Amino acid sequence: MKQALHQRKQGELSSNFSFRMMEQVRREAVRQQKRRDRVMLYSIVAASLALIALVVYLLFFVLDLQMSEWFPKMEWKSASTSSMLFFYMYIAVLALALLGFDHWMRHRKLNKH
Repeated sequence: MKQALHQRKQGELSSNFSFRMMEQVRREAVRQQKRRDRVMLYSIVAASLALIALVVYLLFFVLDLQMSEWFPKMEWKSASTSSMLFFYMYIAVLALALLGFDHWMRHRKLNKH
């Protein structure tokens, strides 16, 4: 057995072992950071949805809010109502488009660096 131990080759590390090991450590750190970011995003979304649900519950079931008191009956066929509806839809679509553009630009900027 001693002879077999003496005859075995002493393994040497490759010249770029440290670089490859540090690259693997860096990749693992990036992967863990992305996972933490996803968990944070999901928890923020869940908390926001829970708060919205709580507000709706409080308004409609605890405070007994009647929507008919706040919004009078609207005539959907009238010109003023339909023009206002289109205006609000335009603003909503524009806001969503600008938010999407902002997200895309931020994502693009982060990937450059």
